[in-house]
Amino acid sequence: MREVGAPMSGAAKIVELLKVPGYRRFWGAGVASGLCRWLEILAAGIYAFETTGSPFLVAFLFFLRLMPLVLFGSIFGTLADRWSPKYFLIAGLALASFAATSVALLLVLGLGNYWIVAVAVFASGIVWSMDMPLRRRTLGDIAGPERLVTALSFDGATNNATRAFGPFAGGLIYLFFGAVGAFTLTAMFYAIGAFLIFRAGLDRKPSVGVGPATRILTELREAFSLALRDKDIFRILAVTVAFNVFCLPFLSMIPVLGEETLGLSADWIGVLGALEGGGAFIGALTIAIVNPRIEIRRIYFFGTFFYVVFVLLAGFVTQFAPMAIIVLCIGLSAGAFTAAQAPLIYGAAPPHMRSRLFGLVALCIGAGGIGVANTGLMAEWFGAPIAVRVFAVEGLIAMLAIGVGWRALWSPQRPH
Repeated sequence: MREVGAPMSGAAKIVELLKVPGYRRFWGAGVASGLCRWLEILAAGIYAFETTGSPFLVAFLFFLRLMPLVLFGSIFGTLADRWSPKYFLIAGLALASFAATSVALLLVLGLGNYWIVAVAVFASGIVWSMDMPLRRRTLGDIAGPERLVTALSFDGATNNATRAFGPFAGGLIYLFFGAVGAFTLTAMFYAIGAFLIFRAGLDRKPSVGVGPATRILTELREAFSLALRDKDIFRILAVTVAFNVFCLPFLSMIPVLGEETLGLSADWIGVLGALEGGGAFIGALTIAIVNPRIEIRRIYFFGTFFYVVFVLLAGFVTQFAPMAIIVLCIGLSAGAFTAAQAPLIYGAAPPHMRSRLFGLVALCIGAGGIGVANTGLMAEWFGAPIAVRVFAVEGLIAMLAIGVGWRALWSPQRPH
């Protein structure tokens, strides 16, 4: 039994958080949308490669998924400081469910094609653009400062678990039911997410210091200005850009590497994708439970750094077993990144600008579209293994440039 006044363990904090209906439902909606995202990434990638034979068009789907983060992420973040995020999330999840349902019906009728799937992928990207500034910001508010790192790390861990289960389920479903089965299941999970948000019953008041609706563009500029002035926030965002430009594109190459280089079937490609997600889940959950006595910026920075190191190794592998080990290590590195990202931003941002800065994080995630386009073109011209090696080297150079001179990274203080 815990003594009065003694600090709670990470596991106890997780149990306590899951007893809070608001946290549980917003967290559950994240699980549902995460399953959709990663299941669809794999299924849509396999469908695209089978119907077009083009690595570039496979990567282009990932680019389309990221575009809404660039277009809408910072806007949603600004609006969320003014109005309840609940209704935006319900609308986005319902739109994605409708798009996935439409694709499944068109495929059944024999009317589906690559571009129909691309539209549904873009709709899924809209939901993704809402996740950081709306859903995760709300989780932080519900958790409070004492449980912040645990709450957001646990959410990151379970999102990573969907990265494991989603591709695995996607590969199996695609093997037995094709793209129709994958998009049908996606539509169902998006609908579940919308229902959970509807049941959450939260209606957050506008943040203190937020002006009238006519100041939306001004407040958006204020967020950019803060990020440029504050060197710590700037570098936190720079790592997010580096991760999404030089790390995330590797996921879009898993179907191509699996089929072309390793000669795997859809179910085994799903296993490979699941290993990345499984490693990320283990890494993030460990941080959420143990809450290690390591400066959180170091977890964040070196998680990204070692991700690109392992991606570089993956570019030289031609056998399943060593590739599986490397992909698992890539996932562990991703878990460190995802566990630290949201707590860092939440803690560094002034309270009245948190949603706006989370919106900038979504914008930085959307910058991954540049990396995906770059990777897709290189894979088209030179093959996936060479493309993977090149963007990994670019990523190492970028991370070294970010780390040099980042005083807070090497400071002995532990902000959480």
